Amino acid sequence: MRELGMAVQENHVLTKVVCNCCGKEIPLVGEGIWEEYFHGEKSWGYYSEQDGRNDSFDLCQDCYHKLIDGFKVKLL
Repeated sequence: MRELGMAVQENHVLTKVVCNCCGKEIPLVGEGIWEEYFHGEKSWGYYSEQDGRNDSFDLCQDCYHKLIDGFKVKLL
């Protein structure tokens, strides 16, 4: 015989987003909705100096524009 009970399950909930470049907090515009921002993730592979490393970062719109304005090859 099996007896079943209730278990509390914890979920991770995003509570704050901060720009990794300038440190500005990304404004919350609604319940669980933030102003637009750029989120980047990279899992580095075997043929890199960062093998096994996982990076992620967030940029506010101002810092994103500063970054892409410096590109030699412009976005389409």
